[in-house]
Amino acid sequence: MAKRSETKSRTKKQGKSKDRPSKSKERATKSKSKSKDKSKSKDKGKSKDKTVTKDSKNKKPAKKKKKALYTARTADKHVLYELAVQAPEREVKFLSRSYKKTTGEPLRVMREDFCGTAVMASWFVKLHKENRAIGIDLDQPTLDWGVSHNVEELLDEEQQSRLSLINGDVCDVTEPKAQLIAALNFSYSVFQTRESMLRYFKTCFAALEPGGMFFVDDWGGPDVIEEDHFDRTKHKGFTYVWEQRSWDPISNHIVCAIHFEFPDGTRMKNAFVYDWRLWSLPELQEMMQEVGFEDVHVLWEGSDKNGEGNGVFKRRERGEADDAWIVYVVGRKPAE
Repeated sequence: MAKRSETKSRTKKQGKSKDRPSKSKERATKSKSKSKDKSKSKDKGKSKDKTVTKDSKNKKPAKKKKKALYTARTADKHVLYELAVQAPEREVKFLSRSYKKTTGEPLRVMREDFCGTAVMASWFVKLHKENRAIGIDLDQPTLDWGVSHNVEELLDEEQQSRLSLINGDVCDVTEPKAQLIAALNFSYSVFQTRESMLRYFKTCFAALEPGGMFFVDDWGGPDVIEEDHFDRTKHKGFTYVWEQRSWDPISNHIVCAIHFEFPDGTRMKNAFVYDWRLWSLPELQEMMQEVGFEDVHVLWEGSDKNGEGNGVFKRRERGEADDAWIVYVVGRKPAE
């Protein structure tokens, strides 16, 4: 999704040239007479008129117009999404630290649900020579893109052997077991009924090793339910646009979209569209507990001196009435 660079996205504005010359009057210098001294004149018997202006003196060659880095016709939406929304290396380091802090053991097997282009799973494998990752996604073309652009680009042959990608429903996969399962960027919000969400949570519980951990992120606040709302974030060569299109307070059904805009005026509209249910923190925690998770808690993001999220998440029993917030909801399977 998005808001993480939403935490995630992190432009410099081009300044105007300070050396642009202004128009000036011509300065004319005419020779008054022929030079008597041959050593001082190479053109004896001739008179020259020289006209020099500041404009001509300071004139610089015209700069060639730079080719646009991205346009709506040439850009790849998956590349732009990864640049604008995801921070895979930082994410897997955070998950690894959290697991080690809670269990006292290193995280070596991670499952990424709704893995998309598998960039996070790839970075987890790359993080340590013993790490293994499982990525699951319903969309085969997206997985194929991830293999050619992330797996084959980031990982060598040996590392690739430690990554398993499964084209399937996350609710149907319980093997191989993982120490940690992550469903991030609010992807689990595709489940819009309590029944379907419980089914997913039960699957995750069954797919974890004893003592394993389950991470989902969640978002909320008044800004989140504002309809017809657009947030724009500039990146090198494009602008990321997050749209909150509609929200129904009765069902908590929410529709959002991602668009990309480019310096040449073109636009990639509806690059990604999300039809979700906005789940509350109490609902998620209660369902995790219902399927058997223990020590269910919330990791709340801290604030910097400007009141913006600082990317540091700590366990909290009470939150803050922020206009917008992003948190992790965490549960642990009991150890045998």
